[in-house]
Amino acid sequence: MWNWILDQTAWMYWTVPSGIAIGTLFLAIGGMAAWDAVSPSIPRRGFYPMKTRRGDRFFIGIMSAILIFLIWLGVVGDTMLLVPTAIALGWGLVQGRWG
Repeated sequence: MWNWILDQTAWMYWTVPSGIAIGTLFLAIGGMAAWDAVSPSIPRRGFYPMKTRRGDRFFIGIMSAILIFLIWLGVVGDTMLLVPTAIALGWGLVQGRWG
């Protein structure tokens, strides 16, 4: 089975940071699913113009983080990547709490 996975993904350029990021994303999605199974989320209205659940805000946070990084890479380049990381984490916390 492992060899089949390696053969199917041989075209990808895997690095340790990208593997950690993908693994963390899958763990976070699994954690969100378990959390929702134990304590179902209630739709609520925050500053978004629609009712959202926990998973919706999580997805919007991930998409926002990707956008923040793409804008940063396009404008500044690949220097000082801790700045967009801090911006993305801060925005994720704000929209997760009040979004």
